[in-house]
Amino acid sequence: MRLYKEISRAKNGSEIPIFKSGKAAHSKYDPEREALSFLPEADGLLFAIVFGVGGGYHIESLLQKNPDCKIIAVEESAEDLDFLKSAVPCVRRLFENPNVIFCAAEIPGQLENFILSNYFPACHGDLQMAALRSWADEEGSGCKKLLDRANKALKSLAADYSVQARFGGLWQKNIFCNLRILKKIQEKAAKEKSESPFELRAKGKIAAVIAAGPTLDETIKKIERSPNNYWTIATDTAYKILRRRGLRIDAVVSIDAQRLSAEHFCAPFCKDTIFVLDLAANPSIARLAFQRGAKIIFANCGHPLISFAGTFCKRPFARLSSGGGTVALAAADFAKHCGFEKIEIFGADFGYSRGKPYARGSYLDDLYRMDERLQSNSETAFCRLMFRTPVKMNAAGFLQNDVMLSYQKSLEDFFSGQGLSRKENIWSAKPQAKDMAPLSSDEQLDFAAFKTALADMAKELENTNSFTPRLAPLLPGMAYFRTKTAAFGQDKDGQNISTKTAKKLALNKILLYNDLI
Repeated sequence: MRLYKEISRAKNGSEIPIFKSGKAAHSKYDPEREALSFLPEADGLLFAIVFGVGGGYHIESLLQKNPDCKIIAVEESAEDLDFLKSAVPCVRRLFENPNVIFCAAEIPGQLENFILSNYFPACHGDLQMAALRSWADEEGSGCKKLLDRANKALKSLAADYSVQARFGGLWQKNIFCNLRILKKIQEKAAKEKSESPFELRAKGKIAAVIAAGPTLDETIKKIERSPNNYWTIATDTAYKILRRRGLRIDAVVSIDAQRLSAEHFCAPFCKDTIFVLDLAANPSIARLAFQRGAKIIFANCGHPLISFAGTFCKRPFARLSSGGGTVALAAADFAKHCGFEKIEIFGADFGYSRGKPYARGSYLDDLYRMDERLQSNSETAFCRLMFRTPVKMNAAGFLQNDVMLSYQKSLEDFFSGQGLSRKENIWSAKPQAKDMAPLSSDEQLDFAAFKTALADMAKELENTNSFTPRLAPLLPGMAYFRTKTAAFGQDKDGQNISTKTAKKLALNKILLYNDLI
């Protein structure tokens, strides 16, 4: 629906759009001068969302003050954008500016997609949202709805950024530590003149993906009764539980970067188990598997630095979905990559039941019982863990918090249309055929080319202030370092010291690690 009806001229000769109500979008005397008052204190701004394009003078003024700023310019409809582009020279200039992204509010999901695909907090810092006052008055409640849509997209982005800010530095370190192990694997294979292709000997079997939820205490009996019917894929949290019960583990999946994740493997080791590890996972696990002679498959759960490294591999790292960080989903995706026609998932409760967060025999049993006292036993510690955040009881009697609900939704979305069902606390699905990256435990990364590319990237990005796709491998590391420099403010040129320093620190760390592989 058109918001504008015609074009008029201001006293200084500039074109100004007129709304259907007859009101002008800008000053009828000097719209350029009026535009100077739009976001007057936005010096050093690197990202903005502007509601209302009008004649574009306010957007052009903002860009003159902030030439590196990326702007999403929102208008009511594509028809309005075409009208303004054809009638107003200032808008035509903005269409030629690569820093301006035009968005039609009437297109479902376009605003949200533009925000998620163009705004990178680690690089751009804080964004600002502002509306052209005349446009907001004309839109009425429609402007508030657009603000709500933008805030909803930013909320989901903030959740992802907070994880990057917490673990970005650790991920970066772990990736390079695991690359050192991969290099040793390749050197060993070259010395022995042997290859280690991934071979799946599981024809006719069901993939049993095993998580460590409380219901595993009962559901595991189904596997114990017919172990030969299953090819077992354990999550790292379930590894110790299964080994203590004497069950065979054909593969184990780990994506957690934290040191504590290595505690899951303090159990009888089996070198016949295939270790499927995110390249950003704790390197102690890969080191143990390599020393014991187990087969290792390094995977990519979405870190851009891993994707960058994968471009130098003979075969790319297998891309595994993790639904925001749930290892059960990554293990299920690995089962899909293996081509199983049926997958059963045990212990994926996404909640607490029977007063427990995990099945018997998990690493927490050992950890909490080590510190038991008369007035504070392991049960006290488990209760503290379960009720550290608000929980609600679902229809099945499980206590769930918001994170668990999001993990469950990720699993349900992942298997959407693939016969996902849940019976007696066991999920089952029949995956559809899909194009998948070939699985390999012999990626053959060209380390010389990779190291040279990293050094070249550092030189190229050293003096870059605006976002470029070449920055993508650095983003999680920048998010981490940016939180450490948030109090630095701005320099005399109005540039955000936090953003610049975060980029420099992330680059320096990468170059330091680069010298170690």
